[in-house]
Amino acid sequence: MREATEGAYVAAAAVAPVIASLRANVAALTGVDPQGVAFVESAGSALNAVLQVWPLTDGDAVAVAPSEWGPNLHAFRVSGLDTTWLEVDAAGLIDLAALDRRLRTAPPAFVHVTQQASHRALRQPVAEMATMCTAAGVPLWVDAAQAAGHCAIEVGADVVYATSRKWLAGPRGVGLLAVKKAWRDVLRVDPSPMATADDPLLSSVESHEAHIAGRVGLATAVDEFIAIGPEAVSERLDAVGRMTRAHLSELPHWTVVDPIASPGAITAIAPAKGQDVFEVRERLLRSHSIVTTACQVARAPLDMPVPWLRISPHVDATPEQIVTLCDALATL
Repeated sequence: MREATEGAYVAAAAVAPVIASLRANVAALTGVDPQGVAFVESAGSALNAVLQVWPLTDGDAVAVAPSEWGPNLHAFRVSGLDTTWLEVDAAGLIDLAALDRRLRTAPPAFVHVTQQASHRALRQPVAEMATMCTAAGVPLWVDAAQAAGHCAIEVGADVVYATSRKWLAGPRGVGLLAVKKAWRDVLRVDPSPMATADDPLLSSVESHEAHIAGRVGLATAVDEFIAIGPEAVSERLDAVGRMTRAHLSELPHWTVVDPIASPGAITAIAPAKGQDVFEVRERLLRSHSIVTTACQVARAPLDMPVPWLRISPHVDATPEQIVTLCDALATL
């Protein structure tokens, strides 16, 4: 409304302190200084932005886990990078001993890891990975799209990027990017002709037509998240996940993909009787007003044998709601 009635630039100037506070809060949550934070349109936009400014050449190797988010793999291919695979254990967790050997014998241009998988209850040991990568001088990039607001993302990574609209419960159309100071001098940044001397280096990747209202919305969401307490939110989401998986494990004709004790609130169930998860998702929404996600194999093409149904309740989920979900699934 203020953009319409007072003018976009006037409105943006009026909320500059709000955006500055958001930048400082995101810096604290990601473990960088405020000069290393940029706001873009989405997590995908953040990845594309850092791929454009990082000193990479065609054929450089990026090491990822088989559970990597499918669109990230596509972004790496489009950028001319060679994807190499990190060893994982039976649960899909990155083998840290094998990573150490890789870093010493055949280091990639960077290691990329999706901290919290989108398609199931899989959370990678990013803090341990960051320590090892730093010692080897290999940058670690962390896709925190499903981790921000879900678990700690201040893990020592060199690049962290995420979205506003998932566990932080902010608006669509805003993403965040954080880059450690140690790597910013090597970025191939071309400052915008509209930039001022006071603008952060990474502001060059931000859109001149930025979604300022969305950033204000994200600032509100982050303020609320910090006020509640990130650790308290994470602990509650872990409990919600255990509750959800425990109830769903008793459901006939579906298989819970990960152990009940897995971290986080994301739960994936696999159809045991050939159910069409896309149809199930639509019927749950249409007939029961229950929102779930039908996960295409393309989300993690090397980790998903078939499409799965994802359930992602937030901190306010109750046992009664999960029972309602189970009852609804039992009829489909």
